[in-house]
Amino acid sequence: MDKSKIGILTFHNALSYGAKLQAYALQQFLRELGVANDIIDYQCEHMYKRHIRPIRVDPTERVKSFLRSLLTMGQVKKERVASEEFIRAHMQLSRRFDKRDIAQAADEYRAFIAGSDQVWSPTVVGFDKVYFLDFARPEQKYSYAASIGGSPLDENTRREYTRLLSDYQMLSVREPQAAQLVEELTGRTPAVCVDPTLLFDREKWNQITVSCAQVPKGEPYIFLFNVNPPKELFAYALELSKKTKLPVYSIQKNRRQRIDGIHYLDPVTANEFLGLIRDAAYVVTNSFHATVFSVIYHKEFAVELSTRGTRNTRSEALLHNLGIEGREILNAQTPASIPEADWEAADDRLRQMRQASVDYLIKLKEALS
Repeated sequence: MDKSKIGILTFHNALSYGAKLQAYALQQFLRELGVANDIIDYQCEHMYKRHIRPIRVDPTERVKSFLRSLLTMGQVKKERVASEEFIRAHMQLSRRFDKRDIAQAADEYRAFIAGSDQVWSPTVVGFDKVYFLDFARPEQKYSYAASIGGSPLDENTRREYTRLLSDYQMLSVREPQAAQLVEELTGRTPAVCVDPTLLFDREKWNQITVSCAQVPKGEPYIFLFNVNPPKELFAYALELSKKTKLPVYSIQKNRRQRIDGIHYLDPVTANEFLGLIRDAAYVVTNSFHATVFSVIYHKEFAVELSTRGTRNTRSEALLHNLGIEGREILNAQTPASIPEADWEAADDRLRQMRQASVDYLIKLKEALS
C-alpha cells in the first residue's frame, strides 16, 4: 500500500480489447508523467455476471441467454485466458476490491481517476456508482475521458448524476455531448479529452504489438472486426475479398455465427489484436478502437457507422475531426474504393487533439502535487 499513489477506476477486466488498451494507455501515460498509480482491481458483480463468466444469464430472457452461453462458453474461456495474460504482462493492479470493501481504498490511495470508457453509463454496468467514485472523499475525485454513453436519462437519474459529479476536483469527459450534459447538471464545464489510446503514437504502441500466430506470416489479408451487431459489414468484407483476392480473418467470439469465406481466429491477446490491425492490408470494422488503431497505423480501412444497435458516433466524430471521411460502409459495394487519406494533415490534427488532453493531465498532476 502506498498512499502517494493514484487509483484508476475503469473497465480493465472487461472482455474487450479496447477496454484493456485504453486502461493500459492511461496507466502508462501517467507513469511517464511521473504519477505513480495502480489500476484499482475492482470486481464489478454486474460486469462479471453479464459479460465475463462462462455461463451468463440475462434476467430478461433467462432460458435463451443460458442456452446461448452454453454454445459460447468455450470461446469465453479462451477470451478470459487471453485477457488475463495481457493484464499480468502489462498492467499494475491494486489488491482486489469488491462492493463490500471498496470504501477501504479511500484510505489507501491519494486520489482516484474515473475513466476512461463508459464508466458513467446508466446501463453498461448496471449504474454501478463505484465508477463515479462514490466511496471516495471529495478531495480525491478526478476523471479522465469518462463517457456517459448515448442512453437518455430520466429525471431521477439526472438528479443522481448531479449528486455524484458535483464534488469532483477536476472533470474530463470523452464526448462533447457528455460535456454538455455535465454542464447542465452541475454548472461546471468539463474538459473534453481524447480516448487514452490516442495519447500514444504508433512507435509507442509497437513496443507491445505482436503479430498474430494464427495468421500465416507475411500473408496480406483483410481484418474484419465487429463489436456491434452488423448490417452490411460482413457482406462488404466478402465483396472486398472478391475484388482484392485477399483472405478475410475475423476473431471468433460466437461459434453459432460462421460465414463461408471468412477465416475465424480464436480469441487473441490485446497485443495480437494490435498486430492484426498493424499487419493487415485492409481493416473493415464497426469498432471505435479498431478505427483508432487503423488511424494510428495509417491503414486502408472502412467503417460501418450505422449498426443494428446504434450509430457509432465516436468513430464518426474521430474521422470528421481528422479529415479522413468518405469510408462509411452503407452496403456491400460502398465505399467503391477506400479514399486515400492525407495522413500528414490527419496526424497534425491528431497531435493538436492529443496536446489538449496532455495539458489536462499535466494540470491534474499539478493539482495532486
